[in-house]
Amino acid sequence: MVNDATALPAPALPPASPDLGVPARVFDGRSTQPQAVVLHLAGSTLHVQAGPGQSRPYAVAQLQVGEAYAGSACPVRLPDGGTLWLEPTPGALALARALRQATGGPGRVAQAMARWPLVALALVLLVALLAWFNHTGAGLAARAALPLVPLRIDREIGDRAWATIDRQWLRPTRHAERCEALAQRFAAAVQAFDPAARLPPLQCRRTESAAGFNAFALPNGQIVLLDGLVEALNDDQLMAVLGHELAHVRERHGMQGLMRQMGLLAVAGAALGDFSTLAATTLAGVQGLAYTRSAEREADAQALQFLASAGLPAELWTQVWQRFAEEEARSGGGLPGWLSTHPPTEERLRLGAPSAPDAGANPALPAQPAPSGRP
Repeated sequence: MVNDATALPAPALPPASPDLGVPARVFDGRSTQPQAVVLHLAGSTLHVQAGPGQSRPYAVAQLQVGEAYAGSACPVRLPDGGTLWLEPTPGALALARALRQATGGPGRVAQAMARWPLVALALVLLVALLAWFNHTGAGLAARAALPLVPLRIDREIGDRAWATIDRQWLRPTRHAERCEALAQRFAAAVQAFDPAARLPPLQCRRTESAAGFNAFALPNGQIVLLDGLVEALNDDQLMAVLGHELAHVRERHGMQGLMRQMGLLAVAGAALGDFSTLAATTLAGVQGLAYTRSAEREADAQALQFLASAGLPAELWTQVWQRFAEEEARSGGGLPGWLSTHPPTEERLRLGAPSAPDAGANPALPAQPAPSGRP
């Protein structure tokens, strides 16, 4: 361990002179107490003299000379683990320069300071790399590592989040009978669309202050329709909304988003079979969840396929997003922004237009993506 000589009581040093050599302090690496010594440089050997007849030679090539800043001591690492501290005196600084030249010239810090344009360029490249990883690389890594994460982690995270959301923000629906009938219809449609799919539980709720014009899905597969949406849309139109949320559940977009948000820590844990970091995700982590543009486009395309499988026309998609556009322009959804799942865009209106490709034949994705973080 390199000790800081300036933080410890300093023994008295003899005055510097050509005859006496250069005074310094040495820490032997075993004790916290420094010892006063005198240094003599003879060719390629540095002699450290602690007293009469107590001189120890060190090959200069084996020394590690630190940086010397104005008004501060200069450290010199010894091959036996000790450290010399040269005081900021003219003689000591001259010796430090000589040792540094003999061991390879200026230290790394001094070299970097002398090459500040290269350092600045390296910083710019580092920032660009971090920006790329945040925008693209994290998503690619999360998508690649997603199959390694067991579904039980999705359920644990979603169950905890749902318990808090339902308790703090939501109230019982005023349309229990209709919601139950819709849940049965949705279950049958899911079975026809993908017999192997895990059936997501469907709940209807309202917000404390308003009915709420919204819908959302959690990593555990929980899908929630708010009363404002149930009141504004008919059952066929609600099936289009449920098809969109079903895609988020089937493709595990929620877990993928959490892994992207947590970055390399979650990806590395998944690769090593350690899911404790993901499993410890709290509501705060879910609050920061935002689906990517590609996830939203994938969910939109699957929603149209879901409608076709249920024997419903693609025009329902246009009707739904026209209604969303009207409601958003009027008042918004009534839930915290991080639960918003209804970005009305011209892209989505075009996707369900009569000129769009047949929904049952895997419709082409739109050229312009929807805003990031909004399903």
